[in-house]
Amino acid sequence: MSEPTFPTPEAAEAAFYAAFETRSLDAMMAVWSGSDGIACIHPLAAPLNGRAAVAAGWRSMFEAAGQFRVHAELAHEMREAGEVIRVVREYLTIGQEAEPRPPILATNIYRKEADGWRMVLHHASPLQVGGTPPSRTPPAVLH
Repeated sequence: MSEPTFPTPEAAEAAFYAAFETRSLDAMMAVWSGSDGIACIHPLAAPLNGRAAVAAGWRSMFEAAGQFRVHAELAHEMREAGEVIRVVREYLTIGQEAEPRPPILATNIYRKEADGWRMVLHHASPLQVGGTPPSRTPPAVLH
């Protein structure tokens, strides 16, 4: 069976969240670059560097997780030739909960490779309780 191709960063991201929600390690790792220069940081966890560590981290999470739903909402995007950075708010609903938990802020970086777009970094971090990131970063106050 051949690896799926992702013609856009958005297609790769949709596949990433589908694999996340269905807890499919094969589908998850198909989204990631084949390079060993990838990294994943789960909320409040140490960085996972390289394909073996990233796969082991997702395997561990999927084995420990029960049923959940995840919805990602774009907060910010930066595009360059061959690389796209997407900052998203992730909303997880665990089990039979009626409402999603407080959002997690994630940075997803995709790189254009010979076979399409692939993820090279996922870094997720909880927002402060009750906080939502502003649509624009306020200007720095110097005094």
